[in-house]
Amino acid sequence: MDACKAASSERFANRVLGIHRFVNRSLIARLLQYMLPGDTAAPPSPLLVRQLGKNALVVDADALLLKPAPGAAFPAYFLVAVEAGGYVRGLVLLALYPFLRVLLPHGALAKAMAFVSLCGLRRDEAARIGRAVLPKLFFREAPGMQSNAIIEPLNALPEKVKVVAVSRTFPTVMVEAFLKEYVGFDAVAGRELKGGSSSRYLTGVTTELDMESLAARVVVLMKQTEKKTTKTASSCGYPKPMVFHDGRLAFTPTPAAVLAMYVYLPFAVVLAVVRIAIYVLLPWRVSSVVAGLTGVRVRVIGATPAAEDSDDDAGGTGKPRRGRLYACNHRTLLDPVGIACALGRPVAAVTYSLSRLSEVLSPIPLRRLTRNRDEDRRRMSSMLARGDVVVCPEGTTCREPYLLRFSPLFTELASEVTPVAVDARTTVFYATSTSPVAKSFDSVYFLMNPRPEYSVQFLEPVNTENGKSSIELANEVQGALAAALGFEGTALTRKDKYLLLAGNEGVVKTK
Repeated sequence: MDACKAASSERFANRVLGIHRFVNRSLIARLLQYMLPGDTAAPPSPLLVRQLGKNALVVDADALLLKPAPGAAFPAYFLVAVEAGGYVRGLVLLALYPFLRVLLPHGALAKAMAFVSLCGLRRDEAARIGRAVLPKLFFREAPGMQSNAIIEPLNALPEKVKVVAVSRTFPTVMVEAFLKEYVGFDAVAGRELKGGSSSRYLTGVTTELDMESLAARVVVLMKQTEKKTTKTASSCGYPKPMVFHDGRLAFTPTPAAVLAMYVYLPFAVVLAVVRIAIYVLLPWRVSSVVAGLTGVRVRVIGATPAAEDSDDDAGGTGKPRRGRLYACNHRTLLDPVGIACALGRPVAAVTYSLSRLSEVLSPIPLRRLTRNRDEDRRRMSSMLARGDVVVCPEGTTCREPYLLRFSPLFTELASEVTPVAVDARTTVFYATSTSPVAKSFDSVYFLMNPRPEYSVQFLEPVNTENGKSSIELANEVQGALAAALGFEGTALTRKDKYLLLAGNEGVVKTK
């Protein structure tokens, strides 16, 4: 009997020792120097890492997400205010922030920013921002995310040990998706948001997170978590690479940067209107040059295909030559316009979910696709019979250096396809959105940037009559574009993107 007790005690001691080694070895452990006896430095938080019972480890998420500087939480709350509440709400937060920072301590400051940012918002909209917008900010700015040494210590823990991330600065809805899906924590506990008369809307009031309530919530979270599975790190060092994200702001919204944006915003609108007028009203060859004088840059890498006479026969077959088919990766709605600028001549384009505003403002012919294979084949074939056509086989845009799965239909429309590697660079505003209403202004937002830039590279044509299947040809084109851009090819689709970012399949009913 004593031997059994001794063996049990030894196993428990080994388990605690494993946790202790994890803490000392991980990135989080480096922050524990503030808590060591004899250290006179004040800790940034009362709790950084603590063992809770035999099989739970509680980690302070704020030490991972926030830089040790006053007001480090402002960018995250501002993104929620702007992306969910609009530019006016963001301006209110910016105007109040200097006074809040001077008058309130850290905890009260976080509560005040949460109230301004979240009051009156739908709960599901706040969750969407936490899932689709904020992870990009945390990946880019969080000090604890600058190292890839987080996943290995998590996997080094015994299988039964759960790791809970705790935040005293952010509501759970703002950080849960990032910490669980991208970092690999088993559960997340943050400030709780109180709902209004309807649980669908938020009052913006948050509850304090004391040790008693924390312990009770962690116990509940432990019961809700499934059995821990091994977390496999991706090429970026995290369980899940960031392929998709949403939101308009392409910079870190510090107070100074946000102030500069609001000062620039009226000029940005005027600049976009001028650039649109240049492309729509001036002749094609002149418009590209004049737009360049306003700061729009199209950089061409390598040679461009020469224009061909449509009356020449194709390879001596006696048949009239159809237009050239260009297949490009999809960065923004203006990809075909960038290709046309590089060629020095207009081309037609086919796209999905084309808004009426984008159709009116486009300087090149656009044709809406229906996602009906036979109908889309007919429309694209009729356009090829009249001239050159640009198609984006991914079906939706991707901001990060990844390529989505290519739909193979384009390989069945011409005897050869010319892959075109395109990339768009912006500094203030992203030119893509998943919201049906905001998506109408994608092109406008691209032109609102001070110096928007496109890079275009025409690759060697791919023969589509070489005996390969359409899927193999589509994968070949995807591989060629990925190699030229330095991107990574994936099997993800438009449906995957919209399910993650918008909670729907990305299909918009149109007349």
